[in-house]
Amino acid sequence: MADINTVERLRSTRTRKYEVTETRSATREQWDKWLEDSPGGGHILQSYEWGEHKSRYGWKPVRLTLSDSGKVVGVGQFLVRKTPFVGGHVMYCPKGPWIPWDDEDAVRTFFKGVVTVAKRENAHTVKIEPEVLEKNEQVKGILKDLGFRKARYDLQFKTTMVVDLTPSEDEMLARMKGKTRYNIRLAQKKGVRIVEDDTPQALEDLYNLHRITAERDGFVLRPKSYYMAAWTKMKEAGRAHFFFAEHEGERLAGMVVYTFGHKYWYMIGASSNEKRNLMPTYLLQWEVMRWAKSQGLTYYDMVAIPNPDNLNESDPMWGLYRFKSGFGGEIVEFLGIYDLHVNKLRAWAWYNFEPLYYRLYMRLKNDNFY
Repeated sequence: MADINTVERLRSTRTRKYEVTETRSATREQWDKWLEDSPGGGHILQSYEWGEHKSRYGWKPVRLTLSDSGKVVGVGQFLVRKTPFVGGHVMYCPKGPWIPWDDEDAVRTFFKGVVTVAKRENAHTVKIEPEVLEKNEQVKGILKDLGFRKARYDLQFKTTMVVDLTPSEDEMLARMKGKTRYNIRLAQKKGVRIVEDDTPQALEDLYNLHRITAERDGFVLRPKSYYMAAWTKMKEAGRAHFFFAEHEGERLAGMVVYTFGHKYWYMIGASSNEKRNLMPTYLLQWEVMRWAKSQGLTYYDMVAIPNPDNLNESDPMWGLYRFKSGFGGEIVEFLGIYDLHVNKLRAWAWYNFEPLYYRLYMRLKNDNFY
């Protein structure tokens, strides 16, 4: 239960059962515990550390709790940022909120509080990204009734591959595709080894591999400082773990995973252009799965795959899908981004101007606005 001194009560958002509260001085431990105990167990992008990281890049974290008779039963971390030219702000809840979505009263009460805060923050648009399944028509109906509508585009992939880590290692291997198992064994036979390393040099090595991957695959990198700041922040909080596939002293591939509660996420994977025939990325994935099991983690989110319903072998994303789908996971599709227009005029202006500004921001600053 939150200490009364750590919160600002939103009196207009109290119902007979539920109450929405903005917490301004909750500790990292408090917030992350509420998040971990929320329905579904939360997401790393809703963690206290992630909000603090984003605060260095123009975003203001606003943290709301939903309480039932004084007990926190749901949370949402919103990031607020000024929108240029149109005025006002956008209020974005990455991979959240985490509330009892099966309780309509809870959902309505929570978003009544969200609107109260949005008006105070002069936010014309609220963007949410709940990890609710795409097929959940009940939640879609509630959101529509509350005024939300599907966003023009998603900020992150809404489809992912989730691997269950509770079976035995033999069972997990049996669930993988034959070619994936073959590539794991090949890497082992050729002498590839996996190491964990979180030294400053390791972060440099991972960024260099990431840069090589971006040049090869044609995607745009954020500034190096952004990655270094994020990795360092999450590492200091015990959330980020760095792994590398090596052969004869050469680092061929690397990945960083973020952990929270019983889950972990494949945030970035990268590889060099050398010795790709040794299949280092396959062994890297498998050994990190084994490590995660040893840590008591049970849920592996591979983070992003293209929707297989709209995919064929000529698609540039086919290789990513083929790689991730080989590890025996389950395809999961979430709702993606939903928008609520709080100030209709400014929201309409931002809705129409945002795509152009997004491209200009990327071109001029080599960075992502969100």
